Amino acid sequence: MKFYNFNRYQNRLKGGFSLVEATFSIGVLSFGFLSLIPLLALGTKTARLAHDNRATVQIAENLIEEARQGTLSPGTLHLDAQGNPCPVAQTIYTVQAVLKPISDSPMTGTETASPTWLTLRITPTGSPDHPRIYAVIFSAPY
Repeated sequence: MKFYNFNRYQNRLKGGFSLVEATFSIGVLSFGFLSLIPLLALGTKTARLAHDNRATVQIAENLIEEARQGTLSPGTLHLDAQGNPCPVAQTIYTVQAVLKPISDSPMTGTETASPTWLTLRITPTGSPDHPRIYAVIFSAPY
């Protein structure tokens, strides 16, 4: 009588992935990850633009308040990431401020302030082709 060896067939059924299956699955996964890389770049660019927009709005609000108080001097300002004045080498934002008094408005003797036009052009050094321009008219103190 001949005995049948079951261990030989059980070892074959317990086996893992073949080399072809492993290579194919790695190829499919890497193709999927490579298709996501442009989305990562787009997300990074969008996050940077959103940060610049938020920072420029805060800088503009601070400068408009300075102009209302009469402490803003027209010209070019160099600011760091928090909106503080800094040396040219450390500039993150460049601001060009223009103050123009509006002389065409009718003035009465009871007015204590003349209207002034303020234009701010805030340019991030990382994207000089996307300046943010803010304009406001306010009553400036004498």
